[in-house]
Amino acid sequence: MEKWLDLKHRISEETKRIWLQEPDELKIQRLGLLKNKAGSYGQYFGTWDFANGMMRDLSMYTMYPLFKLFISDKYSLDQMKDMYTQIVPVYTEYLRYSGYPTLGKYCTEFRKIMPDITDKEQFLEVYKALLMYSNKLAAWVYHYAPWEMGVVYRQKNEEWVKEAARLLSVQD
Repeated sequence: MEKWLDLKHRISEETKRIWLQEPDELKIQRLGLLKNKAGSYGQYFGTWDFANGMMRDLSMYTMYPLFKLFISDKYSLDQMKDMYTQIVPVYTEYLRYSGYPTLGKYCTEFRKIMPDITDKEQFLEVYKALLMYSNKLAAWVYHYAPWEMGVVYRQKNEEWVKEAARLLSVQD
């Protein structure tokens, strides 16, 4: 089997595997169990939050727009490879460190086999599999986001502002 086809199949199988079951690596990250202790001052929330935002940005705001460019027929295969290798690793290297080792592994492997990819369709087949996988990771991130934290960050209304101003003035 050609390397690109093998990689595409492995990514697609992993996507199917995590379709209805949270990947262990995301659960490890979410629960603060990363062995590399990514985070600052003994906490992992910042790393989790930052990585989760990057995962969303990678899948939705980077890989999808790149895909649209790739299928536009405006770019050669070499240009597509260059775009991928210049843009995607910026995300995936940090994400690998922050709890997404499988994503990092697939993206690194894709870069390594690029010299063997001689056809746009081969490139696009692997890229689409990677896009689906990334999108599913982003869906899991969204599902387990700590939305309940929002309750302590409520929008302020005029009544609240007036009360805050009053409390500040009574301290004079």
